[in-house]
Amino acid sequence: MSDSTRDENGGESAADRALREGLRAPALSADALRRIRAATEQEWRATVGAVPAIPVPRARRYWPSSAAAVTASIIAIVSWHVFTPGNAPGAIFGRIARSDAPGIVESHTIGRDVALTAGSSLRAGRALEIRGDSLLALEGGGNLRIARASAVTVVAADAVRLDHGELYVDIPPGSRGAGNFVVVTSAGEFRHVGTQFAVAIVNGLTRLRVREGSVRWHAGEGDSTVPAGTELVIEGSRAVSRRPIATVGREWTWAESLAPDFEIENRPLGDFLDWFARETGRTLIMADDSVRKQAAAIRMHGSVRGLTMMEALSVVMSATTLRFELPEGAIRVSSARESAPPPN
Repeated sequence: MSDSTRDENGGESAADRALREGLRAPALSADALRRIRAATEQEWRATVGAVPAIPVPRARRYWPSSAAAVTASIIAIVSWHVFTPGNAPGAIFGRIARSDAPGIVESHTIGRDVALTAGSSLRAGRALEIRGDSLLALEGGGNLRIARASAVTVVAADAVRLDHGELYVDIPPGSRGAGNFVVVTSAGEFRHVGTQFAVAIVNGLTRLRVREGSVRWHAGEGDSTVPAGTELVIEGSRAVSRRPIATVGREWTWAESLAPDFEIENRPLGDFLDWFARETGRTLIMADDSVRKQAAAIRMHGSVRGLTMMEALSVVMSATTLRFELPEGAIRVSSARESAPPPN
């Protein structure tokens, strides 16, 4: 304190005492403190709401205690998939084609969960609880089938993270999204190569089954290609086992039951047979050129909506002069006049 601020006796001057008393504020009441805390919390919620939400599956929800926690969540998402302008949060991933009851729920870290219905759009940055077997039409072409009791997070327009449960990817060659779609798991990333494949996470194990084409598996240990007819099981310790697997059979029944509807009206029989063969993992065999020409010339009418694969095949073929057989891993179509082949 300078000499000019002291009185004649060296004590505090009257001016300093007045300033100090004027700056001294009385203690806040308990009610005032509550109002301040409420206003602060409201402001914090408004700030967090302005940032695109990075949903976390229900089993891993937590309330961020600081900006650092929010930043950590964003970094984690980015590490799973390299974002491009088309893969920014909010990019369209696809839509719900159909879903068995009780349907699909969009989970939110803050606020109520939202039940979604057929036709609802799905966007990057959303966490989904699959409560009923569901079929999703992908924006880039193809479809995604997810078994009930699964949990997924849409990471980007062409990437989905499977937290638990099972899903089936069907992206035919020539689709706009061919070569880009990725399924992310704790065991690595599975990128499709014009293919059909299933990924499941059960009891801490990650299982890949490739039905058509091949899958590029990217993990910390490097990249590898898994061909059709292969099952890969990855344990938490990264121990890996491989075995051959049939592309036809009960392992695929649940996925077949979720196949997109095939509209037969005024379509060639050959189109339906191609669809049936691919959806069931079979090889289509035409007995001869005459049968192939008939399949191309026959036009179908009506609908097979709501029918199983085998029901649809029986109904369609019963309206033609052709017949079918189902030898191991194939569907063989022949003329009704052809004598039955000898037993194997």
